[in-house]
Amino acid sequence: MRMRNLLFGMIVVTAAMMTSGNAAAGNSPLDTKAASMSTASAAELVALGDLYLEAMRLDEAKASYKAALKLEAKYGDAEFGLARIDITRGKLEKAKKACRGVWRRHKSESVGEVCAGWLWLTFDRSARAMDEFQKAIAKGDLARGKTGMAEAHRRRADDGIAISEYQEALTAGAGYIARLGLGLSQESNGDTAAALSSLKQATTLEPASCEAHFHYARVLRKGAEAVSHMQTAIAIRPNWTEAYAELGEILLKNANFAAAKSAFESAISTSRVKSGTTHLGLGKALFGLKKPMDSKKELETAIELVPNLVDAYLLLADIEYANGNSDASLEALDNAKAVAPGVVRVYLHTGETYFRLGRYTSANSYLKQAINLKPALSLAHMYMGDIACERRLYAAGQVHYDNALKGDMVGLSAASIVKRKAVCKSKHP
Repeated sequence: MRMRNLLFGMIVVTAAMMTSGNAAAGNSPLDTKAASMSTASAAELVALGDLYLEAMRLDEAKASYKAALKLEAKYGDAEFGLARIDITRGKLEKAKKACRGVWRRHKSESVGEVCAGWLWLTFDRSARAMDEFQKAIAKGDLARGKTGMAEAHRRRADDGIAISEYQEALTAGAGYIARLGLGLSQESNGDTAAALSSLKQATTLEPASCEAHFHYARVLRKGAEAVSHMQTAIAIRPNWTEAYAELGEILLKNANFAAAKSAFESAISTSRVKSGTTHLGLGKALFGLKKPMDSKKELETAIELVPNLVDAYLLLADIEYANGNSDASLEALDNAKAVAPGVVRVYLHTGETYFRLGRYTSANSYLKQAINLKPALSLAHMYMGDIACERRLYAAGQVHYDNALKGDMVGLSAASIVKRKAVCKSKHP
């Protein structure tokens, strides 16, 4: 027991040293979990190592697995953990050798097959991975075997099969990994409500899982709860570029532009490659903060990186319009149509802009094209009603307003359209 305490204490100290230089890493559920375990079995140390591995804190993961082996020599799951580090680093040959070693030393167990299965999954060899997971199932390891099979089907976009396999894995006693995978398959299958339920359960089953918090927040998309879970994911896995970018998107939906700006800046500073969508997000945040020129600079960077970013052109058009540069605004809209000729919001946005410019013939043309693409587009019908009333075509205006009320009503209230109808009707001679 004394040796166990000493070994685990060394891991906690190592973790503190690894994360002391990064403010985001302190006091995360993973660090709290590690510090709260006064004693740890080999299985607990492996589970901790798995969480460190998920968080891409590979040195800490390695320390946990090695400590497990000191407590229990030739512990197959700990050896598998060390092999997973090589798999994660993309070292195929080294990982293959490690998994073969695990299999040779533990032929009567399933851990060697599970190791090989995840190896082949990581390197996009799903058929070979399935063969290994079937061998694990044949040895009686339904929980890990079915989880691996489900993951292979999920990566093939066989969502229905994946969902069934994950459910079998959970019935067999699989943990949060299967619950997380189930949620992702349900999301891909179009069942958002079920996905949110599964992903939230994953965060409850393992509060120190950065992936569970990340995906729950990502699917939730907006609100204080989404922000909290994404921040937790970042605290567990510091410098996670994708999580910062997703946090920025959530904060944009919450209209918290200052915090969104900070999140996108963190995404940019932590990324090894430049991302057009991240610069677009920063441009949106700056626009929300009423900094149009700074926003324009980021949008231009986004377009330079990814020329077909339609939302960058649309926002750029709004900035140019607000600055009185109508020609530049229309040019940006033309560019949007060039890169996204079949996107409804491009025609709607163009129609709106021509309407604001008082160029009703062009506005009607683009709004009709938007309606052709999406007949129930209430906003387009409303603008066409406004144009008809401005042209004293009052009866036609009433028809357009009625069509708006029958449509999708996205971004509109019935009261606003009813008011427009009344104003238009009062002008009728």
